[in-house]
Amino acid sequence: MKRELRVKKHPEFDRIIQSGRKYRSERFTLYCEKVLDQKHSRIGIAVGKRNGGAVTRVRIKRQIRAMLAKRNEYALPMNLIIVVRQTYHVDEFTASEQELNALLDQIKEQFN
Repeated sequence: MKRELRVKKHPEFDRIIQSGRKYRSERFTLYCEKVLDQKHSRIGIAVGKRNGGAVTRVRIKRQIRAMLAKRNEYALPMNLIIVVRQTYHVDEFTASEQELNALLDQIKEQFN
């Protein structure tokens, strides 16, 4: 993901989590905030220490970025935080991808 498509700063994460709408599934919690002055989506990924060590957390982030790259949808003007829950397993990539896509489809339906 390009830098302008990411949410990087901690205060932005907090603001989106506080004011955004919440969507939950078994492996993910998504917080979505509609923004009118943006032309594209900005996405932040949060993986807690309960998911594993640093190497595992980085691997999870890479997997999620790969899932988002396949989808290639950044047209909606929104900020999105993807929080990876403890039930996420690195070995279950396709099931996790289907679950994330279902959540993103649900968000897309509510934006239209």
